[in-house]
Amino acid sequence: MLQVSFGKERPLWAARPPLERIALLVALLFVGITSSVRAQSEPVELRIWAWTPGTIHGDIFARYIEEFHQEHPDIRIVVERGSNEGALLVAFAGGVAPDLVQGIGPWATALGPRGILLPLDEFIDGPDGVPREAFVDDLWSFSVVDGNTYQLAVDSNERALFVSVDAAEMAGIDPYEPPRDWNDLLDWARKMTVRAGNEVSRWGFDMHQENGGNRWHWVWLNEGELFTPEKQRAWFDHPNTVEALQWAYDMVNTYQVSPAPGAVQGGHRGNFISGVYAMMITSSSFVPELKQQGIRFVTHPGPPGPGKNGYRFSGATSSTLSIVSSTQHPKEAWTFLRWLVYEKGLEFAEERGGIPYLIEGLQSGKYRAQPWEAFATSILTYQPRNNYIYGVSEADWLPAFQAAWDAVIRGEGDARVMLQQAQEAVDARLVEIAQQIGQGSL
Repeated sequence: MLQVSFGKERPLWAARPPLERIALLVALLFVGITSSVRAQSEPVELRIWAWTPGTIHGDIFARYIEEFHQEHPDIRIVVERGSNEGALLVAFAGGVAPDLVQGIGPWATALGPRGILLPLDEFIDGPDGVPREAFVDDLWSFSVVDGNTYQLAVDSNERALFVSVDAAEMAGIDPYEPPRDWNDLLDWARKMTVRAGNEVSRWGFDMHQENGGNRWHWVWLNEGELFTPEKQRAWFDHPNTVEALQWAYDMVNTYQVSPAPGAVQGGHRGNFISGVYAMMITSSSFVPELKQQGIRFVTHPGPPGPGKNGYRFSGATSSTLSIVSSTQHPKEAWTFLRWLVYEKGLEFAEERGGIPYLIEGLQSGKYRAQPWEAFATSILTYQPRNNYIYGVSEADWLPAFQAAWDAVIRGEGDARVMLQQAQEAVDARLVEIAQQIGQGSL
C-alpha cells in the first residue's frame, strides 16, 4: 500500500549512515573553528594621515610604525597620505575619513567642537590612560576645548632669543649671561650694531619683520593681549600690546638697532648666519641649521618686557595626534596614539629634533645646557597664549593687525590709534562670524 507522509522531510545529512554523519559534523566544526581563528588573527587596520615615507620625518615615523607592529601584531597602521585640514573636512563629510590624523595645535579648536575629532578624556583618564601630570601644562592649553581634550602633542618648536657669540664677544658682551628684559636687549643691540656713517654692516637685533607668530610672541613677552579672555572680541589696544609695538618702533626708528622693513635683502635666518643680524627671536628648528653651518651661538629665554614676567606663543608649531570621531576602532586607535605620544614620546621627539611635552624630557641633561635650556625654561615658566578661536581663521583678523603694525613701524601713525582702528575692523568681522555660527552656516 502506498504510504504518504505529511510530516517534515528529514535533512539529507540525517539520511546518511551514523559514521558519515559524525564525520560530517566534525568537518563542519573544524571549518567553523578555522574561520574563527583566521578572523581573530587578522589585525585591525587603522588608516592615518600623517608624515609620509620619503621625507625625513616620514621615514622616522615609518620605523616607529614597524616597531609598533612588532609589539602589537593585532593592529596595523597604514599611512594613507599626508595630513591636510581641508582634505580632512571633505573626507569626513564623505564618510571616508581616516581613523587617526596628525595635526597642529589649532586643530583642537578648529575641528573638535565640530564633531570631527573624538574627545580623548575617556581614554586619557581610563585604565589604559596616561597621567596628565606627566605632560607640561602647556600641552593642555591648546588641546582642551570646552572641557574636552581633542589631541595630544608629540613635540613642538619653541621660540627663544638667538645670540651670535662672535658678535657679542666683539662688542665686549658675555653672551652666556642672559639679558633680563628688553632694556638689556636694547643695550646689547646697541653695542652689537656696527655702523660706519650711514652704512650698517651688522644690525644688533632683527625686530621681527617676519609676519605672524614672531610678532605675536613679542606682544606676549610684554604680557600684552590680542583677544579678550573669552575671545569674543579683539584687544589690540591692550596697554601692554600698545607698549610692545611702540618698543618695536623705537628699536627700528629711535635707536636704529634693527633695520626698517625692506632695508635688508635675504631671509631672516640667512642674515643671522651671515652675520648681518647679531640677535633674533625665532624657533628651535633653527638650532640644527646653525650647528650644521658651524655658527657659534647661544640661546636665552624671552626676554620679557621691562617689569614683566612674560607670556609666550603656545602650540602653533606643535605636532599633534587625534582620533577621528568616525573611526570604527577607537580603542585600537588610542592604543597607537598612547604608544607613540606617551610610551615612545621622548624617543620620538628626540629623533625628530623636536622639543618634548613630557616633563621628564625637559628635565633631562640635554635641556639643562646650551642651546636647549632656554626652550625648556620658556615652556615651563612662561604662561602660554594663542589665538585659536572656533570658526575664526587668521584671514579674518591677521591682515588688519599686520597692516597696523607695519604702518606704525613706517612711522605712518601712532601705535594706539592704529591698533584701535584695526581692532574695530576685526571686532566687526567677529560679529559677522558669530552670527554665521548662530545660523549654523559655519
